Amino acid sequence: MATEFKKNHGQVCETWRLLGAVNRATYLQEAAPRMALLTGDANKAKRLFNHLLSAAPMLDEEHRMTGATGESNDLYVTGRGKTMVVGGESARAMAVLGQLLAALLTGNEVILHCPSQDEMCIEAAKILYEAGISDDVLSVANDSQTVTLLYIDRLAQVAVSGNRQEVQAVSQELAKTDGMLTQVISVTDMDGLSEMLTPDYLYRFVTERVKTINTTAIGGNASLLELGT
Repeated sequence: MATEFKKNHGQVCETWRLLGAVNRATYLQEAAPRMALLTGDANKAKRLFNHLLSAAPMLDEEHRMTGATGESNDLYVTGRGKTMVVGGESARAMAVLGQLLAALLTGNEVILHCPSQDEMCIEAAKILYEAGISDDVLSVANDSQTVTLLYIDRLAQVAVSGNRQEVQAVSQELAKTDGMLTQVISVTDMDGLSEMLTPDYLYRFVTERVKTINTTAIGGNASLLELGT
């Protein structure tokens, strides 16, 4: 049973990743207005959320790269994988939910952890579930210690909101973990949320991949196959 659960969990998360940012944005756009009401400044939150979601087409773009004769190489971005969204004691709801939205938009599996705002997290997750986000893709883990969660296997990145000391504490703890390198995505500007407005913000949640196709083998210049004979 446990094996089957893990298998299905992985399949659901992979389906979410492969859905594409534009399609993922349709789910998040449905949830965004209700999530904005949880922040204490709905109008400001809506502007932030709309700004993030408007970048969906850009995340789906593929860029043709120069490669060897007889093949095509397309550069694209995709979610990094398991992502923790953490809110420190000083974090505001808008920062935490903005990071949550960004992590989901970019195709990641997300664990939400903000013990100081437990009810907000539960309500945000409920809104996203009702919008069609699977509980395999998004889970809330406020009943666990932050330090314990940072040692989760194959944790790709941690999006942490809070003051500089809180961000530093998370970074230092992650430096002690074994295995894959876990990236930290921080938001410390609780008033202006300036980190989320930078051009490269969403790209911090993704990794680059290249799709290579042998165009000769699928109908390109067949004479190229004879060059080695």
